[in-house]
Amino acid sequence: MNQRLPGDVEISLEERKALTREISVYFDQEFEQDLSEFRAGMILDFFLKKLSFVVYNSAIDDAKAFLAESLEEMESTLFAKVPRSRK
Repeated sequence: MNQRLPGDVEISLEERKALTREISVYFDQEFEQDLSEFRAGMILDFFLKKLSFVVYNSAIDDAKAFLAESLEEMESTLFAKVPRSRK
């Protein structure tokens, strides 16, 4: 059984082909360097390996902040207001 860790990225073959093409075009336009599909794939693998956990953790932090804010709003909506006692 192949168990993925949080932050591991799996991309489809179609996504991989599209991304390697984009990398090749980028290197050609920015650096005037022609990259083979193999080299573009190596660059893609490198950045996926190095960035996937950073992006994943950032997304988790964003989700936590969103949920905390949502829970705070929900608390103010759900909890009954305690009437003030009259003296």
